[in-house]
Amino acid sequence: MSAAVTALLVTATACTSGTQQRRDSSTPTTVRPSAATRPAVTQRPYDKTPARPLGEAAAGSRDHAFLQAAFAVPTPPGHKAPPADEVVVIHRLDAENGELAWMADGRTFCYGKIREGYSSYSCGLLPEEPPAPGLLLTLRGEPDRVTSADNLDEVRVVSFVIAEGGPARFDHVKRGKGASPVHQAVAKFPSGRMVTFLTYDHPYGPLDLEAEICRSDRRVCFLSVDMPH
Repeated sequence: MSAAVTALLVTATACTSGTQQRRDSSTPTTVRPSAATRPAVTQRPYDKTPARPLGEAAAGSRDHAFLQAAFAVPTPPGHKAPPADEVVVIHRLDAENGELAWMADGRTFCYGKIREGYSSYSCGLLPEEPPAPGLLLTLRGEPDRVTSADNLDEVRVVSFVIAEGGPARFDHVKRGKGASPVHQAVAKFPSGRMVTFLTYDHPYGPLDLEAEICRSDRRVCFLSVDMPH
């Protein structure tokens, strides 16, 4: 990749045109139990250095326009755009659209979705207690474009998941009507620990509340919709 693109990734030159930025997901939105009833948090060791993509997840020359579009706007406050060799490309929708992620350390994540000139990001800290065995994070699906009541039938809802380990494949076990394939990419920390980033989308509605995605060994499964935070 050219030095110009690498510099772009590091500096994330600001551009306000066509920008959507989601909330920093490190800020909880669910109601927490009182201190008296709250379960004890399990403190876990975390890698102190960034993860790097494996195989096809690594950004290459074909991703030049995609990365320019992704980092043409600032990332959320407190999070900076990564060097090119830390970008994990999860899904290449076309030359300038898709999904990517990165982890600056073993607990800090950022997920980006780029659609038709709009970049949206979710960045924050992984929860100390995982949402389910084998999972590190699940983010509810959000529409992939600005919508109106006139085009809801065209809207896709995109979800993001981080799972422990890699490179075992995930796929639909019970596939919801109109759901996309599961897109996935693996990153590895210098310690040897691996994580898998997943994205998938489905129509805005109606929802199949029994649709499920599982890892190939069936040891990690989760519902495709209405996922817990």
